[in-house]
Amino acid sequence: MNASLNEKLRAVKWGEYKLGDLFEINPTKYYRLANDKILSKSGITPLVSNASIANGVMGFSNLNPLNKGNSLSCSDTTLGAETMYYQKNDYIGYQHIQSLMPKFDRFNSAIAFFIISASHAATSNGQYDYGHKFNRKSMRKTVIFLPICDDGSIDFDFMESFIAELSAYLTVSGLDNYELTEKEIATI
Repeated sequence: MNASLNEKLRAVKWGEYKLGDLFEINPTKYYRLANDKILSKSGITPLVSNASIANGVMGFSNLNPLNKGNSLSCSDTTLGAETMYYQKNDYIGYQHIQSLMPKFDRFNSAIAFFIISASHAATSNGQYDYGHKFNRKSMRKTVIFLPICDDGSIDFDFMESFIAELSAYLTVSGLDNYELTEKEIATI
């Protein structure tokens, strides 16, 4: 990573926050229908499942969204926050998906990406396993570290500028293209 980004991370002050203090965490609303009744090739409403790829989106629907966008989603059947995703648009949930609605006003994709990274770090220490899932109760108690201002409030400006600078760095260095080439796919 760029040296100046590392320096910024070392220089910032950090505070501890429970996800449950930052977010309302509740099961997503979903249709109790078979997938073939929900999914549609011409659909535009994302159906968010506990998939660990494609932002958790397993497909699209023509049905009305039941959950608000500009929020996070996370499966409660996983071993940590590896299925925590930012949902920009309104969406349909799926069984075992939790909706994390921010309790604070200033929330966007950059802040979400920072919080998701902090959540990954907080849950990647092996504390969750087949018998101890990252369920709603665990999510609420999970402590993450976020940058703070001198007055002790969350430093949203830092999060936004850090993510913008990281994104620019990845673009300039050619690391923003994470799609595999045909040759790379063939080696899998």
